[in-house]
Amino acid sequence: MHLYMTDHIPPPTTAISSGFTLLVSLSMVLVFVVVVLSAYIRLSDAGLGCAGTPGSTGWPACFGQIGTHDNRSLAEGGPLLPPSLARTFHRVAATVFSFFVLGIVYLAFKYRRRGGPGVTLPLLVLAITVFLSVLGIATPSPLTPAVTVGNVLGGMILLALLWTIGQRLQPRAPENRDNTSSLRLGVRFGLVLVVLQIALGAWTSGSFAGPSCPRLSGCDAIWSADNLKRGFDPARRLERDAQGKVLTDASQPLVHMTHRGFALVTLFYLGWLALRVRAMDGRLRTSGNALLVLLLLEVGLGLAGVATDLPLGLATAHNAAAALLLLAVVNLHFLLAARNPT
Repeated sequence: MHLYMTDHIPPPTTAISSGFTLLVSLSMVLVFVVVVLSAYIRLSDAGLGCAGTPGSTGWPACFGQIGTHDNRSLAEGGPLLPPSLARTFHRVAATVFSFFVLGIVYLAFKYRRRGGPGVTLPLLVLAITVFLSVLGIATPSPLTPAVTVGNVLGGMILLALLWTIGQRLQPRAPENRDNTSSLRLGVRFGLVLVVLQIALGAWTSGSFAGPSCPRLSGCDAIWSADNLKRGFDPARRLERDAQGKVLTDASQPLVHMTHRGFALVTLFYLGWLALRVRAMDGRLRTSGNALLVLLLLEVGLGLAGVATDLPLGLATAHNAAAALLLLAVVNLHFLLAARNPT
């Protein structure tokens, strides 16, 4: 997958300032914070894990009342961070990151002839940042699943781009030159699986389909052409009743079960890939270990979330682990590219 990287990796150089590396590192931290806070805000606004208040029904009947939940009406003990404060942190982090992006682009052009990371990836970071800003302003409603997918994937791709830029700025020790071209193809396929699974997770969240399958064993999803078409309609916009609650239909359980089914495919494939990489030497073995740990963490958080009625904290952690899992696969691809430059 070449959306955020090319096979050519520029040689290491000492001419690049440490400030450039620090700026990229700080930007990555900010984007990760924004990704996690975005998930937290989206899920808390939807009432994930909401609890009944006097005179009202509890979970899961209270789910889907967009924007009506606060730290008193969410799950027992309240959220770790009040939604209003989370929005403030999110806004500040996103604003600071926007200024950092301009600095990254400027320094990329400055060092483009001195072994820098090139200008293509920094310009892509700038373009995606502008896209996400416009998307947030133009389509603020949480009732369109495609917008949720765009926001989630945009943030994840920003992380992948910044990670790649940061790796290109690091001095590298000579790598063993071995024929791992077939493994690189396998990692690229794994990357496609991770991106698709993240998109399915975002679509499930944006469709308010999280509570539609409350059992680990699954639910009675009706697999029909009509439900598939309605559940995954790119132009779909959810409806609300007179009380402002999101209306559900038979497509939501199907969407949820599709996400679970594809999770199994991703688990088995990435598990096989991680075990294969662990048999190699050096940084590849370390990367394989990281991939395996993050894969098990992500699956464990997903199972724990379903088993405990989708508490807000676990659902947010599930999103954060997905971002780290993506970075593990991106890093693995980068290391393989360093071994086999083409």
